[in-house]
Amino acid sequence: MLQFIKSNSLLSLLLFVVLGGLFAFLHTQQGFSYFPWEIKNYLIGQKLNQGFRLYKDIRDNTGPFATGFYQLLDFLSIPLSYNPYVAFLFISTQAYLFHTTIAEFDLMPKLGGLAFGVYLLLFHLSAEFHVPDPALMGLTFILLAWKEIIQQQKTLLVNDRVFLVGIYLATATLFFPAYFWLFPWAILSLLFYSGVSIRQIILVLIGYLFILTIASLVFSFRGNLPYLWQVYRNSAFTFHLISWQESKLVLFSFAPAIVMGIAGLYQVVGNPKIRAHAQKAQQTTIIWFFFSFISMANFPSYHRINFVLLLPPLAYFGLNLFYLIKKNWQKELTFVLLLSAVFFTAKQDQSSLAIAAKTPDKIPVNGQKLLILGPEIQEYLHNQMAGPFVNWDLAKPLLSQLDSYKNVIIVQDYFVKDQPTYIYDSEGYFAKIGQHLPHITQQYVLVSPKLYKKK
Repeated sequence: MLQFIKSNSLLSLLLFVVLGGLFAFLHTQQGFSYFPWEIKNYLIGQKLNQGFRLYKDIRDNTGPFATGFYQLLDFLSIPLSYNPYVAFLFISTQAYLFHTTIAEFDLMPKLGGLAFGVYLLLFHLSAEFHVPDPALMGLTFILLAWKEIIQQQKTLLVNDRVFLVGIYLATATLFFPAYFWLFPWAILSLLFYSGVSIRQIILVLIGYLFILTIASLVFSFRGNLPYLWQVYRNSAFTFHLISWQESKLVLFSFAPAIVMGIAGLYQVVGNPKIRAHAQKAQQTTIIWFFFSFISMANFPSYHRINFVLLLPPLAYFGLNLFYLIKKNWQKELTFVLLLSAVFFTAKQDQSSLAIAAKTPDKIPVNGQKLLILGPEIQEYLHNQMAGPFVNWDLAKPLLSQLDSYKNVIIVQDYFVKDQPTYIYDSEGYFAKIGQHLPHITQQYVLVSPKLYKKK
């Protein structure tokens, strides 16, 4: 099997694309419940198309380019059930970039479609990877920057195309703010392993600032630039600690990739087969891996999808096994073990999703305009969302501080602009709203525990 993959590049690429598309289709037929953050992203697109302003009204820490993409999906009426296909489009594009970078710059001997296949395979470790998350979309531009850096390292004659590195990394940051920490990776990689000049480093910086400046001007015209910077402070420069429970979940899901990557890196160390320019690429990727951990400390949440930044380096290191191991049967065995490990990990993940899918709905309302004062975002799947509270953790402070006249006016405007037919109050905020805006709460009557209906 491995010999076929390595000897028929085009056929193997097509085979992997067909298999990946088939897995995406099968995932849509399983009837799994949607992730809360997946629903949140979908609702952000809806609210933006309804005229609510990002960050000022829609309080969330998703990057602006990602929210623009969700707005486009809503505008095109692409349903939430198509997420696996959208995610596969991004993953297959990334796999192609990964494959062409290795082949074009001769980083390894001829591997056919193996690089493409291994990349696709690792992105089936978790069901979360079937969602077009900001971290996944932004990774596309990290790979473009990686390809450009390696191109500049191939000779000592760095050209002005380094400007593109800054553009790619700024774009990735506007998808997922924590990717800011990949900018130092690019600068160090160029300084250490290329003949880059000070002028060209400045070009990288100009490319980076150029994209950020355009985004800032757009937000400035809409009057919510301060909110954009606040999101970036909270999402790129605020360090968090991952809990032990979250760590175990991530380590289990990524275990096949981690083991393969470490084993491949071990094979590389001190091996005379690695060419000089390939050594630069390996060292550049190691620096990427190091800065990924700094980026991880700034993640707004520790869903496994956010850790996809680790997968391209691990895939690249792991590919060394398939040409540094001498015996063909050992290479075949390595590939079979990788397939088995990914299948087992994905199966365990799907089992946990199947259990979660059996959770019954809490609200006996369907097809109504609904406002939820609580974290039960999945209830919006069968109703039309009212108000901009897509991220309850960030929206809750607004309702907790109604002693402020400004906050009272904001809440009143939301009710006037997008008044719900039903309100589900799981955390007791409706009574607090009534203390400051009685004319609003008096329009509703309690019809069941925590559920209010407009008279």
